[in-house]
This record gives sequence, structure tokens and C-alpha cells, in this order.
Amino acid sequence: MLTPARLYIASPDAARLERMFSFDSRFLVVGGGGDRQAVLEALRLCPDLLILDSVLSGMDGREVLSALSATPAPPRVLWLARTAFSPPEHTPDETCPYPCEDKILLETVLKAAERPLPALARPWEEQRLALAESLLRRLAVPPRLKGRRYMGVAAAALACSPALGASYRERLYPYVAGQCATTPQAVERAIRTAVESAWLQGSLEGIQALFGLTVDADKGKPTNAEFLSMLAQHIREELAREMRGK
Repeated sequence: MLTPARLYIASPDAARLERMFSFDSRFLVVGGGGDRQAVLEALRLCPDLLILDSVLSGMDGREVLSALSATPAPPRVLWLARTAFSPPEHTPDETCPYPCEDKILLETVLKAAERPLPALARPWEEQRLALAESLLRRLAVPPRLKGRRYMGVAAAALACSPALGASYRERLYPYVAGQCATTPQAVERAIRTAVESAWLQGSLEGIQALFGLTVDADKGKPTNAEFLSMLAQHIREELAREMRGK
């Protein structure tokens, strides 16, 4: 069973919507509210999915989208579009006219939750892939290995969507397989081979610099998840620095 999506609801109707989603095992409601403070809390909690109302107390929903677009790991966003408000400049994952029937809202939320990567993360896709490639060169992962390419795609995706790491075999590997025209099983095997090659024959200096105190010959090589999570963390940190510099 997949890990429930962590859901935050930023809307004047947050209390009602929280009750609605609290009974659905596919979601874990981590908070909600309809004012500026609620939005700031949503940004701090980094949910997998944000239901964002176009109408908020003291803050326009479009301001929230703009702020989220400047973060390295934005959530997937379902935009609740009040008829009197114009479409946002930054593209959400899904848009739902609101108010609406609960059935329609649930269907649209599920569509947003199933997106592999947040729409707000698309403008930084090339930078994430470039940072992943730079890290793999630093670790001296052999370019001839298929797993090197899969590693780059996987780490770049994890950097902007940690939710993919909730289940590598059900979420991350299928995503990478779709991007690279192969199978999830082939992705897992190839990355395992590349991790082993990097750990045994790669750059010790690069490994120590990126993995620090986690490098321990007695413990053996890291798992795919440990290796990719560390790469993703470095990509997020570097991307955050680049975003602050703009």
C-alpha cells in the first residue's frame, strides 16, 4: 500500500474540507486554514499536495503560487478557482471551479496527487538534471553504465518531489522507466550496479565530500534509496542557493 499523500488545505473552507479528506485513507491531512499564517505554515510543512483557494484572508492565492514557484521542492497544487478571480500566472497541477460537488473535488484532487512531478517545478528541470550530472561526474560514476543516466533522472525527480521516495518500486522506478523507455526492474538493477561501481571504483574524494561521515567501508555500499536520497538532498541545497541568487 502506498504511503498516504500529505495534504494541506489553504482555504476559508478548510475546516469542512479537512473533515471530508480525513476519512480518506489515501490522504493524511497535515493542516489547514484560510489566512496568511496558514499559508506560511503550509510552506513550512512542505506537503505533497496543496489545495489552494484563490481567495484567502490577507493574501491572494496567486501570491502563494508565486512564492512556491521559487522553492526547490514545491508541492502539487490543486487551484480552487472562484469565478470572480482570473487564472494564476504560475500553472497549478489541476484547477477546479469552486464551490463544487464533493465528488468533483475529490476526482480533481486525485488527478493532482497522481502527477509524478509538481507543475511548479518544471521551469527548473534543466537545472536539476545538470546538477545531478555534475554530482555524478564528481563521484566518477562511469558514463558507460545505463544506471548513470537513470541515477540522474531519479535524483533530479526526487530533488523536487520527495513524495516519489515514499515507494521506489511503485513510484520512482516507474517514473524513471517512463522517461528512459525501459522497465522499472531494469532501472532498479542498473542503478544498483552503478552504485556499486561508484562505491568501489569511483572517486573516494567525491564520495567523502558528498556522503561525509556516512562513508564506512565496514558497512558496505549504500542502498539505491540512500544513494539517491543523498544526491537529491545536494541538488535541492544547490538549487535553493541558485534561486536565492536570482
